Amino acid sequence: MSDLRYALRVLAARPGFSLVAILTLALGIGANTAIFTIVNAVLLQPLPFESSDRLMLVLERNGPFLSTPTTSWQNYSDWRDQSQSFESFGAFRNLTMTLSGGPEPERVPAKMLSSAVLPGLRVSPAIGRTFTAQDDVQGAEGVVLLSDALWRRRFAAAPDVVGRAITLDNMPYTVVGVMPPHFQLMQAADILLPMGPWAATLPDDRGWHPGIWPLARLKPGTSVERAQAEMNVISERLAREYPTFNHNLSAEVRPLQEFAVQNVRQSLLVLVAAVGFVLLVACANVANLLLARAVGRQKEIAIRTAIGASRLRIAGQLLTESVLLALAGGAAGLLLAFWSVPLLARLAGPNAPAAGAIAIDRVALLFTLLTSVATGIVFGMVPAMQTTRVDVAATINEAGRGTAAGAGHHRLRSLLVVVEMTLATVLLVGASLLTKSLIRLQDVPPGFKPDGLLVADAPLSPVSYATADKRNQFVDRLRPRLKEIPGVRLAEIATAPPFSGGGSTIHFNIIGRPPKGPEDFIATGYRAVGPDYFATLGIPIVAGRAFTERDRDHSRAVAIVNETFVRRFFGGNVRAALDSRTQLGATPDDDPEDPIADIVGVVGDTQQAFEATVQPTMFVPYLQHPIEVIGGLYRAVTIVLRTDGDPLALAPSLRAAVRDIDREQPLVRLRTMREAMSESVAEPRLRTTLLTLFSGVALALSLIGVYGVMSYSVSERAHEIGVRIALGASPGDIRSLIVGEGLKLAAVGVVIGVVAALSTSRALNTLLFGISASDPATFLLAAVGLTAAAVAAVYGPARRASRIDPIVMLR
Repeated sequence: MSDLRYALRVLAARPGFSLVAILTLALGIGANTAIFTIVNAVLLQPLPFESSDRLMLVLERNGPFLSTPTTSWQNYSDWRDQSQSFESFGAFRNLTMTLSGGPEPERVPAKMLSSAVLPGLRVSPAIGRTFTAQDDVQGAEGVVLLSDALWRRRFAAAPDVVGRAITLDNMPYTVVGVMPPHFQLMQAADILLPMGPWAATLPDDRGWHPGIWPLARLKPGTSVERAQAEMNVISERLAREYPTFNHNLSAEVRPLQEFAVQNVRQSLLVLVAAVGFVLLVACANVANLLLARAVGRQKEIAIRTAIGASRLRIAGQLLTESVLLALAGGAAGLLLAFWSVPLLARLAGPNAPAAGAIAIDRVALLFTLLTSVATGIVFGMVPAMQTTRVDVAATINEAGRGTAAGAGHHRLRSLLVVVEMTLATVLLVGASLLTKSLIRLQDVPPGFKPDGLLVADAPLSPVSYATADKRNQFVDRLRPRLKEIPGVRLAEIATAPPFSGGGSTIHFNIIGRPPKGPEDFIATGYRAVGPDYFATLGIPIVAGRAFTERDRDHSRAVAIVNETFVRRFFGGNVRAALDSRTQLGATPDDDPEDPIADIVGVVGDTQQAFEATVQPTMFVPYLQHPIEVIGGLYRAVTIVLRTDGDPLALAPSLRAAVRDIDREQPLVRLRTMREAMSESVAEPRLRTTLLTLFSGVALALSLIGVYGVMSYSVSERAHEIGVRIALGASPGDIRSLIVGEGLKLAAVGVVIGVVAALSTSRALNTLLFGISASDPATFLLAAVGLTAAAVAAVYGPARRASRIDPIVMLR
């Protein structure tokens, strides 16, 4: 307590020094606390389910075709019925539904569950009951579970909500329960409903993947490897029984948590390393401050030693001051973390585990406390040990000019500056690589003209628009109404336009090139669009023609393909593609059930997302509906308007136009195409921004360290510099001397940092686009930039040294 009281008096006596040190530490500790909070919730904590390490996704893997982790209902059923390694085996499916009955129809995220899912998760509703086997069969009355958030928002947390009737997609459902707060299985959902009634309506088609995710719980004592071996046997059996669709298809058993965090793990670990470097730079900076202050306390330390204090006792007192500084920095950093965690939570994405419940908790507070104490010991240990090595007699007898630091003291401060510059170099190289990657990503030509485009989703009800005729009637009325909106130059509808989702995939055959076996069936992306789609988006027609108003139901089926399709399946021969016909579906040529479409045009490639590889894509007329089995695709209608002015200014007119056609039809996700493109790179942009921010903080602290060391060196050597000037040294000579010494320190740190960055930048490989992790230009630019910044930092002390009056110094 005596040490603590004295430490408080010492720090209060130097408020400027204390404030700088506390703010420096707050940056490092606060950043670490914020990132740790995200990492702890997403990567370290187990999923909030009992024995969550036994929860497995069973993913479909298909080598030669376009692979998708979801599977068909038929494969899921066979896996469930034939496996013995799991104590429960269910499935879920994500969708969006229209909740009506309020002032405006509301689109809400929903999830279909088989009756085995919630018992398998060991989760029960907070209110009401779970789904039963009777709810999960064809013909059962519609029942739903509400999320806690929807219950509070839409129903004011009414305790009598169970038994109430709600309307979803124009169908009646009865509320049977409310889920616990923050319940989340992969994506968050406001509505849960049984999967069985929907699954009973599916066609017997193993090639159709309607987004079914099998979820199973391992039996006690059963390993993942044993379950995988069993699923391999089942997959081989199904491949023999159903070679058309299951050839080369396998089932991968993967822990649920591992799959859930796969897209964010690398980004979070990179940021963990970055904030760790920032904290080390902060420690080195504060250690330098303490070393500078220690020179002024040498007499005090000498007197303490002379009257009997041991080195250990003095070191303890100095460490108390350091830890007290660190705790104050930790408290300030905690305020910074509270402010920044909601922003950083976006890094995890909405689908990561506990994404909706990321907050600073007791674990994060304990982490902050331990980090603060450890930081205080780390940056305080070396100055404390250095300060206690004092020559008592010489220091006490020193008079007049005060006590100067020795050569060892100066070397230690220089070493800390080198460490700071090394860490700053590593961070700056990483930030530069990610920045250059982001720029190249956004510079990828999208293949269309995005400016002036307004995009809005109009998901059609599966009840009101269950048939192709009803959907066509809606679209026939909507299209001319859209073109009447003042300020609209072109208007069209489509399914999955660029930067709005992945779209669907379909198997097909080329007529005249029959498949020799299951391995020859091929697949392509599949989009349904209106006649003016390509003109509205500005997608060039490379060859052939666009769709016309005559391409609709009852007319000859036609298709348009992109250039990647032509390169993949026709060796780039456009004429051969235009002379070809395709059969949609992976069945023999003579099967009359699968429609045949003539390829009538070739269009330029378009980016579906910046980071996605352009896939072979087939476009068909929306009004033709050649493949009715994927009617869900045709209900995912998106409106695209090309406007003369600000696209968002037409949003009210667009809503009114849709309401004129169908008052119950929701219009959601109104955005400009530029906004959609920006959203597609939101995660890499945030990641890059954070790493750039951290590298900027590290660089600033490093330059402050360089400035501090050289400034103190000038003060310490003022007498020497005065002698040099008296002997004829010019101001330029003095500036060169000081700048040269500072540049040496910076250069050593930069060189070591570049070597370290070469070995560590490989961790960024999976986060980079269009650039190598060892890009020479980036490394050179970072090194030159850091060196130039160091010169600028040193120039101030050098300029002050050149202005020393030798008469004053010699007197």
